[in-house]
Amino acid sequence: DYFDFYNTERLHQSLDYRTPQAIHFA
Repeated sequence: DYFDFYNTERLHQSLDYRTPQAIHFA
């Protein structure tokens, strides 16, 4: 899914390349 990919990339950048999944499921 394009939006999921795009949002994941955006989150990586905004979170200084930390894994978005780790943040969401922390």
